[in-house]
Amino acid sequence: RLCRWTAVAATTIATDRTPDAGRRFVVRVSLAAILGAGILSGCATFRKQKVVSDSVATCRQLSCEGVAAMERGHLEHAHELLEKAVKISPGDIEARRQLAEVLWRSGAPEEAVAHMQAAVNLDPRHAPTVVRSGEMLLGVGAYDRALARAEEAIALDGTLAGAWALRGRAYRYQGDLERALADLQHALQFSPNASDLLQDTAEVQYQLGRHQRALTTVQHLLNSTPPGSQSREGLWLAGLAYGAVDRPQDALTSLQAAAEIGEPHPELLYQLARAQQAVGLPAEAANSVRQALAMDGEHQGSRELLAQLQTATPPGADGVIRR
Repeated sequence: RLCRWTAVAATTIATDRTPDAGRRFVVRVSLAAILGAGILSGCATFRKQKVVSDSVATCRQLSCEGVAAMERGHLEHAHELLEKAVKISPGDIEARRQLAEVLWRSGAPEEAVAHMQAAVNLDPRHAPTVVRSGEMLLGVGAYDRALARAEEAIALDGTLAGAWALRGRAYRYQGDLERALADLQHALQFSPNASDLLQDTAEVQYQLGRHQRALTTVQHLLNSTPPGSQSREGLWLAGLAYGAVDRPQDALTSLQAAAEIGEPHPELLYQLARAQQAVGLPAEAANSVRQALAMDGEHQGSRELLAQLQTATPPGADGVIRR
């Protein structure tokens, strides 16, 4: 069709030579010349356009299948597919990233770190990849390298919440809580309802002794989560914060809700026992602390609390301490 338009334009130029055509002839010649050149150039571009090679197409297909298998939880099959994809096309960034992810989920963190590093090398200006590399480095305890990754990502994109969050977490692991809190709060400016950011921010506030602020932050986290979907960590922290601001009944309610989620945790059961003791429920406290010791007989806080409860138990009281 484009070639046909060129022919029509040329015919118009050839036939429109009447005296009254005048300046229109010149204009049409110019327009036709420009149009023809553009069309011919376009045709040449179409002819020169590269066709995706078979290896790249195969790599992408394997990557898609691998991601689908990973999402279904079939990690071993996903690993096989993505490993094949990377072997076929080693320079495919997405295949590298996804292989790193499946290795991370499969419990092979060192290999995951290596492949994510390769992805960064292939595209060093893609800030999300740089952040994910830093997160993996943080996960294997390479705090200094994770911090360096965070700095790189912030330089690439100063509005990326994950970059600020990564630097904040790296500072936190290094014990620099003030700088950690500043970066986490900065990350919240770009992603104010991110549950992981709210949780981490509240934890650092609690660690710094800013209990009321921690409670406000964790309440925002719990309120922004659909009922029945609150995390155990969020409810647990809320319980600790309530206790720290002298609201023992609220502390007990939150810790009880946390203890009902997932597998029992000795430290959580110990904190629950303390809350039960604080509201005058020694029998329940004793039962909770026994559960904690059944899971970890060396849990020091539970051992001390049990001894305290035993000392405070009236002689002959049945059902409070079962020896």
